[in-house]
Amino acid sequence: MIGTITAFLITYRFSKSAKATGKDPLSSAILGFLAYLVPCLAWTLAVTPGLRDAVEHDPGTLSGLFVNYADILVGIACAIGIKLMHFKRVKTE
Repeated sequence: MIGTITAFLITYRFSKSAKATGKDPLSSAILGFLAYLVPCLAWTLAVTPGLRDAVEHDPGTLSGLFVNYADILVGIACAIGIKLMHFKRVKTE
């Protein structure tokens, strides 16, 4: 649920930023959605199973919380990086 809400918020922010900079809002919104979703899914499929196995052996640690939400944090970080590159302001001299 949190991941879905985050995806919609990122898509909305990309769309609003595109309108403010004069870019196409639909393609920017799709870019934002994919910039979040692809790393999130990659993390979930590649890294999370190994982390869950490690947490099962030591369930009392705080790492269980990290395992549950790490994919969202990775997706957010990647979306922020893409947003900074996509909406980079061109310096005029």
